[in-house]
Amino acid sequence: IAAGSRPCDAVMLAAADVSGDGQVTSLDALMILQAAAGKIEL
Repeated sequence: IAAGSRPCDAVMLAAADVSGDGQVTSLDALMILQAAAGKIEL
């Protein structure tokens, strides 16, 4: 979710928090990229 690109609701934020720490951070982005590359399963 790029900063300021569009508003996010609770469902979108929950889906983006793949690490489960309650925040959407670069770690979540890394995990999503790793899953897309087939390196990890979410």
